Amino acid sequence: MHFHQEDALFEIRSLNLKAARQILGNAIGKAPKDKIFKKYIEIELQLGNIDRCRKLYEKYLEWALENCYARSKYAELERSLSETERARAIFELAIAQPTLDMPELFWKAYIDFEISEGEFQRTRELYERLLDRTKHLKIWISYAQFEASTMEKDVRDSDLPEDEVQESLQY
Repeated sequence: MHFHQEDALFEIRSLNLKAARQILGNAIGKAPKDKIFKKYIEIELQLGNIDRCRKLYEKYLEWALENCYARSKYAELERSLSETERARAIFELAIAQPTLDMPELFWKAYIDFEISEGEFQRTRELYERLLDRTKHLKIWISYAQFEASTMEKDVRDSDLPEDEVQESLQY
């Protein structure tokens, strides 16, 4: 991999993107590795080639279906482009997989994504779906903390006078 990466970087410095892409594409075709995919995606992202990044992520995930890192980064890319529905679809496809290498981190990323989007009902549904799969105590605690924080937000956003807001938050 290191050899391919150095060759590709040399071609980029020589302003020969076609050759660099060919080197990296051949490396992926002959001996796909995480580092090659990551580097190639990084290069295309720096060049602003979003469609190529998407194609590379799709190839990456064909090669490593269970790879939560690649799926998270792909969803993160779509979110950074304000492509919320695309990001959500990536998360949904991932949790439908029978095996993931780090499912707990991926579910957390999906839940955090929905919270950041202000999609509290979707977040609740995700917690419920996750609890259908596992009854782990940490998930219950996280769910309770989420509900407490949304209640607090609802009270703060309400039209109640400030003294009633403070009184509500004490309970």
